[in-house]
Amino acid sequence: MADLKAFERECTEFFCPLWPGEDKILVFGDGNSTQPPLMLIGEAPGEQETLKRRPFVGKAGKNLDHFLEVMGMTRDSIYVSNVVKIRPTERSSSGRVRNRAPSREEIALFLPFLMKEIELVAPRALVTLGNVPLRALMGGRATIGELHGKWHTASNGLPLYALYHPAAVIYRRELTQVYEDDVRALRDSLTIQTQK
Repeated sequence: MADLKAFERECTEFFCPLWPGEDKILVFGDGNSTQPPLMLIGEAPGEQETLKRRPFVGKAGKNLDHFLEVMGMTRDSIYVSNVVKIRPTERSSSGRVRNRAPSREEIALFLPFLMKEIELVAPRALVTLGNVPLRALMGGRATIGELHGKWHTASNGLPLYALYHPAAVIYRRELTQVYEDDVRALRDSLTIQTQK
């Protein structure tokens, strides 16, 4: 835990000066930070996550709760984080601030810190939620459409299971059954995979 606190201080000292005059809030990981069975990795915090300074608490967080229910786990038994620790935003045509996908530059900037966070938490396996974390940890042009619902190996050698992002199910209802099937396949294969 002390190591993660030092990690958070290091992140804050590095990132906060990069956006002078802007109130960029860093949202750090949450949950069991001592060798959890799973570390779930999303792309970046949204509005609710930034307000509460906790990953996956908005609409996608409700789908994450369902994921945990199917897995027979609690949020306290796993660790949840994001590749990018700030909320990437843009202005809509009406002038409203809204979420956007992280840019390549933002991902590249935060990736070394994610790798350090994974090392400190030391999970038995990684679960990527969507394309951004999948590509960050597997490189190249990996796509969730091709790789979801299967085990792979992350660039750091850890077992990695690819899932659609919980938010994808909100916007694309046709993915609901695919997501359910993938989560059940993860549950059924987890013990075997992490004992290899």
